[in-house]
Amino acid sequence: MTPVKQARYLSLMKTSAWYDLVVTWPFATPWTLALLYSGLSALSESLGLPGTLPPLNATSVLFGNLMGSVVLVWSLARILSPAVRLGRLDGVARLLFATWQINAVLNGAGAIVLAFTAIELLFGILQFLPVEDERTAAA
Repeated sequence: MTPVKQARYLSLMKTSAWYDLVVTWPFATPWTLALLYSGLSALSESLGLPGTLPPLNATSVLFGNLMGSVVLVWSLARILSPAVRLGRLDGVARLLFATWQINAVLNGAGAIVLAFTAIELLFGILQFLPVEDERTAAA
């Protein structure tokens, strides 16, 4: 497989970070999480998707807010200090997220989760592309 230029790779990685920032910020507070969850539940019902989104409770809100807060900070780190190493680590994180999302759906979680899983897998795989170090390629 032909390596991608490092600048292109870092642009791809920053795009994935911006995606995370946009999609994840509602998880960061109890109020925005409740609005997002309500919207996802309504969308899932209107599309007739299998699985359930059970009512939020204090523990699920806590874990959602923790995940949202950490992903926001992680997104900003990749946007403000892009590096191939961060892209590789993000690729690992995305493959882990996708694994747990698939596991959740197989155990009854709402199938709407799979829309996020597809994006996690796409960005996860892309962030493992071989990268040409432009400094050594010119030598």
